[in-house]
Amino acid sequence: MPVKFDLYSNPEKEGVTSRKLHAKVISKGVVNTRNLGERVNQKCSLTASDVWGVLTALQTEFYNAFCEGYSVNLEGIGSFNLSLKCAPDVDPKYVSSKDIKVKGIRFVPDKKLLEMLNKVHFEHDIDDSRHSGNMEQADIIVKIDRYFVYNRFMRRADFEKLTGFNKSKALRTLKILVADGVLKNVGTVNMPMYIKNQI
Repeated sequence: MPVKFDLYSNPEKEGVTSRKLHAKVISKGVVNTRNLGERVNQKCSLTASDVWGVLTALQTEFYNAFCEGYSVNLEGIGSFNLSLKCAPDVDPKYVSSKDIKVKGIRFVPDKKLLEMLNKVHFEHDIDDSRHSGNMEQADIIVKIDRYFVYNRFMRRADFEKLTGFNKSKALRTLKILVADGVLKNVGTVNMPMYIKNQI
């Protein structure tokens, strides 16, 4: 079966007039550890429990390897290594281990895996409900004003319903509205709750 995809506009950048598109897979869901165990069990003598045990143990082995300064390479799959971050204004002369944080884990697929994926067939699946509409900030503010006539707080999900934006565009727009002083986050970074800023 072909893998379905759709095209999305890249986030707007200041000074860039032409909007570029990027393709994105429309995911059917997630294949979890149990699913992998059952699939591998059908292809070899290992039981689903054996596979689950190995995959679970990999977490500890990945952690140990990263803590010892190694990258991890799984033949036929790819290599994994830590991605780090630090404050942009850190002084190289006085930087310490406390200034360095783990940003994430970088994955580089194996050449053989990429060659296999070149055989994948794709199908364009168009669905307007997955796309955010365009709306001027003045129109957004009008909608926000109307919203707060009847509501004290606004969550991201409320803003999505109000504007029709998808999650990523809603987050970007809310960040701009907070920076411009239109909204104020009275919640936390992980659980924001917005109110209308009284200027």
